[in-house]
Amino acid sequence: MTVTYAGEVRAYLSGFGDPPKLYAALREAHLSVPLDVHGRLFTLKQSGLLWMLAFTTPQRLRDFADLTERDPVEITYLDILGQSLIDDVLDQAPEPTGLVVDAAMSEMMTYPPTKDLTPHCYYDDEGEIVR
Repeated sequence: MTVTYAGEVRAYLSGFGDPPKLYAALREAHLSVPLDVHGRLFTLKQSGLLWMLAFTTPQRLRDFADLTERDPVEITYLDILGQSLIDDVLDQAPEPTGLVVDAAMSEMMTYPPTKDLTPHCYYDDEGEIVR
């Protein structure tokens, strides 16, 4: 039986999830990551922490654009494998950056920049940056 990211999210949100399986499924997922007006990966700052947005389908990205009153036609995005996003972008970022998958959707998941997600760029238990 193939494990999918959507299936792991449903299990997790139902109280039966297994975090290692969820992370593994996230790494296998194809994600649509919005770009800013300069063509760079979009991040936002919330409570002093940087977050990157990613969506499991381009349609979910368009739905989010509609919710935030942005013209979906104006949104550009990068299709990327979760593994590449985590290892080559988030774990190499200049400061710890979390990931929000499917923002504003009922299956939204947040992944703070912890050692489990980004072992080379995270906040430790005392709130210090580890690089």
